[in-house]
Amino acid sequence: MKYIKKFVIPSLLTVSIFILLLILRTVPTSKLWKGFSVLYVPCDTDSKIVLDTLKDVGCKDVISFYNQKVPFVNQFLPIKSDEHDSYLSKRNAYFFDKDRTVMIYYIPDSYSKEAKKGCELLISRYSIDAGLDSKSSFPLLTPIICIIVAVLFLIISKNRIIFLAASLFPIIYSFTMPFYTNASCVCIYLYSIYLCQKIWNRKNAFSCIKNNFYILILFAVSLTGTFFSSFVSGFMFMLCIAASFLLLYMIHNLEIIKDSKLRFCPVLMRNAFLMNVININSIKKALIPAIAVSVLFILYITSVNIFTISNSADLSFPMPTMYNVNNDIPTLDDYIVWNWNAVTKPYKSLNNTYSDIPVDGENIVIQRFKNSDEGVVSTEEVLYSFDDEFKSQTVNLIDDLQYPALEKLMKNQQSGFSVDYSYGTGEKFSKVNVILMLVLILIPCFMILIYFNGRRKYGNAD
Repeated sequence: MKYIKKFVIPSLLTVSIFILLLILRTVPTSKLWKGFSVLYVPCDTDSKIVLDTLKDVGCKDVISFYNQKVPFVNQFLPIKSDEHDSYLSKRNAYFFDKDRTVMIYYIPDSYSKEAKKGCELLISRYSIDAGLDSKSSFPLLTPIICIIVAVLFLIISKNRIIFLAASLFPIIYSFTMPFYTNASCVCIYLYSIYLCQKIWNRKNAFSCIKNNFYILILFAVSLTGTFFSSFVSGFMFMLCIAASFLLLYMIHNLEIIKDSKLRFCPVLMRNAFLMNVININSIKKALIPAIAVSVLFILYITSVNIFTISNSADLSFPMPTMYNVNNDIPTLDDYIVWNWNAVTKPYKSLNNTYSDIPVDGENIVIQRFKNSDEGVVSTEEVLYSFDDEFKSQTVNLIDDLQYPALEKLMKNQQSGFSVDYSYGTGEKFSKVNVILMLVLILIPCFMILIYFNGRRKYGNAD
């Protein structure tokens, strides 16, 4: 029974975590819009060829410049009216790059495989210079850098088997979640493993680690940093750490069994607190993860442009942003305003002036007449109100549009987004990722500075 607890159950859990890593593995994909792939072709390309090719390979509900309609036509005013705002004309910007060099088609993610086939067919059959934004590419350099860091630490480690066991799953993680930020976190975590392996099997080892400021910072930052990619990414890194502990637990049990068979069992005399986990030699090794993360940072900010169409090296595409921009590309909020004006236009008095952009709480009031004891009296009825209910209803009705409406693309994005022209990158550029990687570079450097500053101040010995 004791072997089941010490080896069988930990082995099963370790294998389960490995299988889960394989199932949830992720390859970075360059995508501009949530839920849609972007197919782009030169503007002079025959649209019929593009749409027919996509249809032949099985792509449906393709959003294009040529299949847009007026989203709402008032039955009391059945004419196309765009005099108060230019939403209907401005939305055409979604279908071109900034320089009007290429035309854009939006394909739902449910047809991503078909979209890839369609793009390849346009290139091979019609020699059209087409491209997709959702090209998946495995960044092999990220796990390779992690392996190099692991090998360097393995060579200089005292307990190499322990370091190898503890670093195995983080290395596997760098292959299954090969993002630059994740690889940076793995490099920092490997340094913390290197520091910990020095006191393996020594008395009070766990207490020593728990009270060591340097190790705790490295561990906390590397674990927290993986959640910046995604919750799944952070959760899987936690499972990798758990798998490492399970491997170490089994190694510890094997050592106990081995020692029990010896007539004389050697005991490590020095307490873990007396081992100087942080000394001049180990603190200098902080340069290894610092340099590795610096390389990853350079690779991240210089990622190759995903747009490879040959007649334009610098394509700038409309894409969602979370900051406000001042341009003519409309958003979902603009559609709501346009819908409000289209719905309420027949009820607006010609004797009153109305703002092109309604304010929250604005009402459309009409007069009603009814009989009463005093004769015919007039009452006011609020027919429409520009409030959260109207906005929500307008957005929900987008799903009822019986054609591939651009508004469906808008609705699928996060609320409050703006649209700006931007260049694509392999792994989507994020200021948060840049800040995180800079922090991961600076932490080992600060550790070195703090250590040497303390030695000068207090005359600490190694």
